[in-house]
Amino acid sequence: QKNAEDKELLFDSLQLAHKCILNSFYGYVMRKGARWRSMPMAGIVTLTGAKLITQARELVEKVGRPLELDTDGIWCILPESFPENYTLEIKQADGSLKKLPFSYPCGMLNADVHQNYTNHQMQTKNAEGGFDIESECSIFFEVDGPYRCMVLPASTEEGKLLKKRYAVFNEDGSLAELKGFELKRRGELELIKAFQAELFDQFLRGDSLESCYAAVAECSNAWLDILEHRGAGMDDDEILELISENKSLSREMKEYEGRKMTSLTTAKRIGDFLGDDMIQGAGLQCKLVISAKPAGAPVTDRAVPTVIFSAEPAVRRHFLRKWLRDPAAEDPGVGDIIDWQYYRDRLEGVIRKIVTIPAALQGVANPVPRVAHPDWLRKLVAARDDTRKQTSITSFFGKENAQHKRSKTLDVEDC
Repeated sequence: QKNAEDKELLFDSLQLAHKCILNSFYGYVMRKGARWRSMPMAGIVTLTGAKLITQARELVEKVGRPLELDTDGIWCILPESFPENYTLEIKQADGSLKKLPFSYPCGMLNADVHQNYTNHQMQTKNAEGGFDIESECSIFFEVDGPYRCMVLPASTEEGKLLKKRYAVFNEDGSLAELKGFELKRRGELELIKAFQAELFDQFLRGDSLESCYAAVAECSNAWLDILEHRGAGMDDDEILELISENKSLSREMKEYEGRKMTSLTTAKRIGDFLGDDMIQGAGLQCKLVISAKPAGAPVTDRAVPTVIFSAEPAVRRHFLRKWLRDPAAEDPGVGDIIDWQYYRDRLEGVIRKIVTIPAALQGVANPVPRVAHPDWLRKLVAARDDTRKQTSITSFFGKENAQHKRSKTLDVEDC
C-alpha cells in the first residue's frame, strides 16, 4: 500500500508539472528571444482554447447553468434529473458480458469537441518513408464531482464579476478546492483569513436558501461583535494575532523613494526603533497594525510595527507618542491605539462580497442588516420588490409575428 501511495504521489506530481508546462508554453513562445518564438502558434493555442470553452458553455447552457469559466475547465450545475453515469454491457466473443461505465455529461462534451476539433489531416511517418493520414483528436474533457456546494462571491461594484474565486465542498463536507480568497493568500489580514475559515463551512448548514444564509449571518454577526466591542475579553497578544497583517518589500527601500505604502512606513519605523541595520537588503518582512491616530492622517501614515509592543514600557511609550503624535499618551495598550472602524470596514467589505450581495441577488432579504447594501444594490432590490410598479404603455404592445401576419385588407375602390 505504501508503494502504491508513493507512485500515486509521483504520477500526480508529474501530471501537474506536465500541465503547468503546457499551460505556460504558449506564453513562452510569445516571448521575444524564445527559441521557438511563434506568434501564430501562441495565437492558435489561445484562440482554440477560448473557442472550445465558449462552445462548452453554450452546450451546458442548453441543459443547466454555467457557474465559473476557467482557461481549461468549466464549473456548472445540472438538473438532478439529467443523466449522469451509464454502464454499457458489451457481449464478448465467448458470450460473456463486459461492463463499460461512462459519464454522460463527459461523453456529451467530448462528442462536441470531437466534432469541432478533430484534425483529419494528421500525418504520421510510416516504415516505408511515406506518411499515413488519419484523424486525430487529443483534447478530452474529464468530469469531476458532483460536489455538494460551491460558494461564489459577488463584486461590490455594479455589473462587475469576480473571476477565479470560489470554494467547493465535497459531499462529506470537506473542502475540495479553494481559489482566489484571502484565506489562501500569504500576507493577508489575519482577521479576514480567520473569518473565512469559519464562514465557508456554514454554507453547508440549513435545508433552504433562507436557513443557509441565517447560519452564515450568525457567523458574520459574531465576528462583527468582536470588532464592535473592541476585542473585549481578549488580551493584547490575541488582538495582535487577529488584526495584524504581513507585508513584504521585494526590493530595497531606496528603490521605493517617494511612494506611499503601509509596508514602507512600517519598515521606516522598524529602522527608527531597532536601527537601520535591521532594514537593509530586499525581502524585508513587515508585520503591522493600523492605528486610529494621528486623526485624519491617511492609512499609509498610520501603520505601526507590531514589534514595538514587545519593547520595554519606556521605549514603547516614547515611540508610540512619536508615531501617534500624541504627547500625552500614557503607555496605551494594543486595543487603545487600533483603528477599529478601519478593520470593521474591511470585514464588512468581505461580508458584502460573500454574504449580503449574493443573498440579495438570490431574492433573500439582507441576512446581516448591520452591513448596508451598496447604493446600486439597494435601488435594484427596491425596484424588484416594489408592488406598486407603474405599468408602461409599451407592455401592452408586442411585435407582430411574421408567420401570422394578416393579408392586407383591400378597400372596395381598390378592387
